[in-house]
Amino acid sequence: MQRHFLRHAALVLSGMLCGLPAHADDAFPSQPVRIIVGSEAGSAPDVLARVLGKDLGTLLGQAVIVENRAGATGTIGAAAVAGAQPDGYTLLMGTVSNIALAPSFYPIKYKPTTSFTPISMVASVPLVLVASPATGIASIDQLRAKLKDPAAAASFSYSSPGVGGPQHLAGVLLGKEMHATMLHVPYKSGGAALTAVAGGETQIGFAGIAAAIGLVQAKRVTPLFVTAGTRFPQFPDVPSAPEAGLPGLEVDNWHALFAPAGLPAPVRAKLEAAVNKVLQSAEVRKQFESLGAMPAGGSGEQLAQKVAAETARWTQIVESSGIKSQ
Repeated sequence: MQRHFLRHAALVLSGMLCGLPAHADDAFPSQPVRIIVGSEAGSAPDVLARVLGKDLGTLLGQAVIVENRAGATGTIGAAAVAGAQPDGYTLLMGTVSNIALAPSFYPIKYKPTTSFTPISMVASVPLVLVASPATGIASIDQLRAKLKDPAAAASFSYSSPGVGGPQHLAGVLLGKEMHATMLHVPYKSGGAALTAVAGGETQIGFAGIAAAIGLVQAKRVTPLFVTAGTRFPQFPDVPSAPEAGLPGLEVDNWHALFAPAGLPAPVRAKLEAAVNKVLQSAEVRKQFESLGAMPAGGSGEQLAQKVAAETARWTQIVESSGIKSQ
């Protein structure tokens, strides 16, 4: 009788356990995944997120939806993800601007190194320094020679899409490297800043590679170097920062995928593996390069180290330069 009772109890318990839902980590994803982008549709983070999301959705077996929450240099979108549930269904396409640079310019409530779970680097996005043809400058050596004259340097200006962005800070670094003081002229967009160089309103400016290609081909601006450790495929004849004698000018407008802090390890591992697989695709590489980006990839741990290093680097540069938000 007792043996029969125990056997019956075991069967009932087994049935109850079988009826319980699988652990959420094992079932992930069981619904669509959102990637929040802190800029408008058509921006580099938006397009890169959509290219990534298309193949990522196929691998995960769920739709990946890109949602734009533009404003305050991407900090509105980043704050939304930092405050979301850490279940893997809300992700952030973070950039150097809203992760590493934002603490120096905005009263944000999130912290780059603790408010997110790093998933993987997505893309390296270097800049290119271009000069107005009106300057007659065709190489970095000619620019260096020009800036050695204090009077000439004082008349030099560089444009950027605004205070506190990578293009602005690259200009700050260039001035330090060349021991020259140049006037910074902020514009409302990257396109406007680049057009200013082409039109001779400013003498030089750092720009995204994809945005600069058309003007370079039309000879309306002259490329001097790219802010990367190696040459970029779309500008094979343009020197890298080290080749230009400016190793300190390696400036990467990088893009990476983040989740809210506290993401379960199995979910993080699944997302990390899927992102890295997508980035190995030849077609994805081709699409990224057309946008002036190079697929990056890597582990969440590596991304965490990069975020810490980049945040420390740019905080020090901003503080030592006395740059203030406008």
